[in-house]
Amino acid sequence: MNQLAIVCLAVLANTCAAPCFAQVDLAFPRQAEHEVVLPGQGTFKGAKLYAPEGAGPYPAIVISHTCASLRQHVFEWAQRFIGAGYVVLIVDHLGPRGRNNNCPPNNNVSVTEYAQDDVAAMKYLRALPYVDGRRIVQVGLSYGAMAGLRLASEKFRARYLDNERFAAVVSLYPWCNEQGGQGYQDHQWNFYDDTTTPLLVLLGADDQDARPRSCVEQAKLNADKGMPVEYHVFAGTTHAFDHSLMGDKPAVFNYGGRIVTQRYNKQAVDTSWKLIVDFLNRRVDGAAAR
Repeated sequence: MNQLAIVCLAVLANTCAAPCFAQVDLAFPRQAEHEVVLPGQGTFKGAKLYAPEGAGPYPAIVISHTCASLRQHVFEWAQRFIGAGYVVLIVDHLGPRGRNNNCPPNNNVSVTEYAQDDVAAMKYLRALPYVDGRRIVQVGLSYGAMAGLRLASEKFRARYLDNERFAAVVSLYPWCNEQGGQGYQDHQWNFYDDTTTPLLVLLGADDQDARPRSCVEQAKLNADKGMPVEYHVFAGTTHAFDHSLMGDKPAVFNYGGRIVTQRYNKQAVDTSWKLIVDFLNRRVDGAAAR
């Protein structure tokens, strides 16, 4: 293990002793819905389970949301996946913990806890008769994407997740290894040098929240060593580029004194979907065919 991985795991050791699976009831639904209804503006609570009609078994997706709870863009991704023949389980990381927001400086639910929640979701899906337990993929958005980067690490899984492993991971606009100061201690080390789970990282070149430089550097290093890492950087694209309700006009946010601009980019979302479909078909023998 090189110095980067040693430092990363040392930081995590102060966050959670291994293993420490979720101590909360994530309230996964017992019955699946067959249609995704987009909820509109606002934030929402409660895990959601969607499945195609029929006996299966189907591949499955665990969607891990941002620090800002469940919003419409999460359901838009679910809509795409169920339409492509996947079971989808949306995890609510915050509602069961009595929280509405987990963005810095109020990020009290750790990235490791997000990852452990996602593993709990994977275990739940494995027990469903219509799910192919060998083909369960984690798709993470921002904070959930940071969890995905950790889930792709062999040593992280061994230390924190009892070696539980997804078939693949897709990470959209994660914070990778950028240094952000004390308020960002938990999530400034996420992308390690031991990626053994197929990983696709999708980034915005103009991301002011989670600058892509460290993601690209680590992705290149890992890929050059033969690890199953792929990435794409979208020019002229910000953080949270999949938030359709923001529209294509810039939206300005203040995160603990950090002023950032975000903007919806439909072209980046549509291209991301094509890249995800191709990635899953190659790496997981997925059902996505549209």
